[in-house]
Amino acid sequence: MSYKSRFTALAWQDARTAAVYFDRVIPVNIPDTYRVDKEDPIYYDVLNSLLPETLLDSTVKSGLAPPVLDYVSYFLVTFPQAAGVSSLSTGESLQQRAASTMPRLLEAFGALVDRSGVTDVAVYGESLSQAASTERSDPCLILSNLNLVDTAKLTWRQILELRKDQESVEHLRNLRRAVYKDYTGKPEAYIREDIESRIVEYETATKLWGFPLQKGVLEIAMTGEALTAAGAAIALALFGAPIAAAAAAAGAIAVGKAALSIAERKRDIQLERKRNPMAYVVKLRQLTDGDT
Repeated sequence: MSYKSRFTALAWQDARTAAVYFDRVIPVNIPDTYRVDKEDPIYYDVLNSLLPETLLDSTVKSGLAPPVLDYVSYFLVTFPQAAGVSSLSTGESLQQRAASTMPRLLEAFGALVDRSGVTDVAVYGESLSQAASTERSDPCLILSNLNLVDTAKLTWRQILELRKDQESVEHLRNLRRAVYKDYTGKPEAYIREDIESRIVEYETATKLWGFPLQKGVLEIAMTGEALTAAGAAIALALFGAPIAAAAAAAGAIAVGKAALSIAERKRDIQLERKRNPMAYVVKLRQLTDGDT
């Protein structure tokens, strides 16, 4: 299995899944980037998030370099049905149009790939990835082929927000490192089963993590800190402080210690969630289920 700090995919199809696991994606099938509802971004914004920096141009409104715009244009000329066109005014059939303009589209695609400067790229697509070997593939290809998440339920808005979120990016890197470390040479059936088992363990642990927070508060209430707080209240009252003020001051001692205990435990939990490689898949599944 190969590994590198950044992974780029040439996605023949299903750019949505590729975008979930790869750092950079060059979508071949432009309609894959179209919005599915009115809240989704337009495909220009999707491409700005997916493409390598070499294919972007901040000096133009679209943010896309000329080879990208050329490819999009030739794609729509070759496949007008992608823009909702069902018949052509020229009298050509859609098949005739595709046959006549395909050479120009392929030329534009070649220019796009050349401009990208990407030499180490995974070729992603459902029919191609089925034959992927865990010995030769990279972690992103393996993950995208396991069908761990129904990415068809994810909107482009959700995916782009996920790609911008630094915590999610770090979770993805943890997941890819775990796949490289633990599953090189393993069959996909084993990888899928083991990941599912680890996800169950992670979800079970997250449900239990809340209990130590409550336990920490109870320990403070039942032990020396609470007694110290009660003693402080009595002392303050003896020195002439109003009972309400004395109780408030004493309560602050106990509450302050409880808050410190809870904060420490929360930091431990956040660190564990950050490190756990299954956190990324769980987050994706929450999004597909409509949770935030």
